[in-house]
Amino acid sequence: MRRIGAFCISTWLAAAVLFLGRHSVPLMAVSGVIAFAGLDLFRPGSGDH
Repeated sequence: MRRIGAFCISTWLAAAVLFLGRHSVPLMAVSGVIAFAGLDLFRPGSGDH
């Protein structure tokens, strides 16, 4: 449940950065990094080695 919550927070944070920096290319890049980092860090099999 914590992974899903953390993933939701990271995607909403990325959306907020994208919304607040509407036409700023660097903020668009930061938003993409935040979203993909959230996908990578909080995917279901990331800690099951």
